[in-house]
Amino acid sequence: MNERDLLILKYLHEFKNITKTANALFISQPALTARIKQLEKELNTTLIHSSNKGIFLTATGMEAAVYADDVLKRNAEFRERIQAIDDENAGMLKLTAPMIICQYYLPGLIKAFKVKHPHVKFYVSQEPSSKVVTMMHANECHFGFLRNDFGWEDEGTYLLGTNYIAAVSRQHFKISDLATMKRISYTTDTYYQKMLEIWWNNNFPTQPKIDVMVNSLNLCKEMVYSGLGFGLLPSVFLPECPKAHSIILKDKHGKPIERKTYLIYKKENIKNKIAVEFLEFVKNHEFSSFLQLIEHK
Repeated sequence: MNERDLLILKYLHEFKNITKTANALFISQPALTARIKQLEKELNTTLIHSSNKGIFLTATGMEAAVYADDVLKRNAEFRERIQAIDDENAGMLKLTAPMIICQYYLPGLIKAFKVKHPHVKFYVSQEPSSKVVTMMHANECHFGFLRNDFGWEDEGTYLLGTNYIAAVSRQHFKISDLATMKRISYTTDTYYQKMLEIWWNNNFPTQPKIDVMVNSLNLCKEMVYSGLGFGLLPSVFLPECPKAHSIILKDKHGKPIERKTYLIYKKENIKNKIAVEFLEFVKNHEFSSFLQLIEHK
């Protein structure tokens, strides 16, 4: 039985009248009568009897009507719960981004967006860029932020800005000095690690003198700014420590090595109003305006 059949049973019980039931369902009386006979055939029972005073439900008809009323109520409650979930999800945005974006840009971005949309909730997952792509392919987030595009093709991509990579130290140096200086290194995405290795091998015949190895870029930055050695850091960090000396890395053609930041998304997943407005908000603002840094003395 479909929902129309359930309503037939419900209205037959309420109205005890074929005409009123047909009118309530916006169908003709012959069509209603034919459907009742089909239901009786499917259920192998008699649902209604006719008399001079109208119709009345048989015992099995009453049982069917009670069942129909219960199912219709459950269906209505189910739809209400689904709608509540949709309403809640429509007011929630799921974002995933690498550490730099999460710590230095998203607080400012989310704060600015919530000025106009104070009731929107955010779920933010901090992940390396490779995991960001994996999560976005799996539809686990509405938007992802990437350092370089990592092959995100045939989907929504928006360039947010361009940064560079710099050699940074508390002491003055020339690029040629790095071969003999103590280096603070950190584990990172394979793609980025390979980029740094290629740059190093293009400039020095020997391996770097890694004095401290850490498992996060943020920790590497703190150790560099405390004077323990030099590090190869994103240029976005440079304003944090004005007293540090830095040199932007250049490729073998003499061009600064760029790191682009992208917003990525699947177009078919940007359906609800909040997701659409978030995308427009990001596109209409300079991403650099959301940057929040902590000054080191």
